[in-house]
Amino acid sequence: MKKRFLLLLLLIACAPAAEQTIQPPEPTIQPTEKPAPTPDTRLHGNINKYTIKEILPFTLASTDATQDSFSIIPAERYDARYQAGSVTVLVHVFKFATREELNVVLNSEFFHIINNGATRHQGHIVALYLTQEDHRVVIWSSGNFLVYIETFLPEFAAREIFEAYLSRYPSDLETQKCLDTDGDNYFRQGKTTRVKTGSTTMEWTDTCIRDFPMYKNQQYKTQKGITEEDGLLEGQCQNDQYLPGYINEHACPRGCQDGACKLK
Repeated sequence: MKKRFLLLLLLIACAPAAEQTIQPPEPTIQPTEKPAPTPDTRLHGNINKYTIKEILPFTLASTDATQDSFSIIPAERYDARYQAGSVTVLVHVFKFATREELNVVLNSEFFHIINNGATRHQGHIVALYLTQEDHRVVIWSSGNFLVYIETFLPEFAAREIFEAYLSRYPSDLETQKCLDTDGDNYFRQGKTTRVKTGSTTMEWTDTCIRDFPMYKNQQYKTQKGITEEDGLLEGQCQNDQYLPGYINEHACPRGCQDGACKLK
């Protein structure tokens, strides 16, 4: 598979207009070189079955079909390239022999992309990231299919293309749930299994701000102006537990100690 498939992270936005639905993600990771797949003319008869011809305001510039693979797992790949003015969008629809084989790929080659770049759009979980070439990419699974949509711009993912394929291939992508052991109880130190900090998703243990290493090194500035004595950095999950959680700055009325607010 081409090198761009092992890269990282996030966004959905509108296309090609300026309106955006989700804020852009930050990161990118280095690709792993893979040999180019060999075209397979036997698959060309299925192109119209697995790709979409008419998606206004885009025109279908070209299509292709080939045998591809993720490591040792083979997949049929159906390509469609769309154009609208200066905006180019490339779609790959990968068809796997079984869902079990697709799950292996999701849990290996796309694990970090999915767990760091997961977001929800129109009730569907998808993963978004930025390639090394500064292209916006959105991926998701649907049955035995993996859908990959690449917009050749850093600012947005093409909404018309994305939503057309999401309608054809409803996402069944799932991520690990975010679990918070203490909920909204600021008086007990808890752990949150999936908290997003910058471009990384990690397990977070509640901590007093004065004990936070980045605060001690003057690399962390509070957003709410909480003080060293009363500040608590509390990990919390969103309402949708399949999305990464966040760190909430909380001011403890009687001060903070051992990752929790003092009771008295």
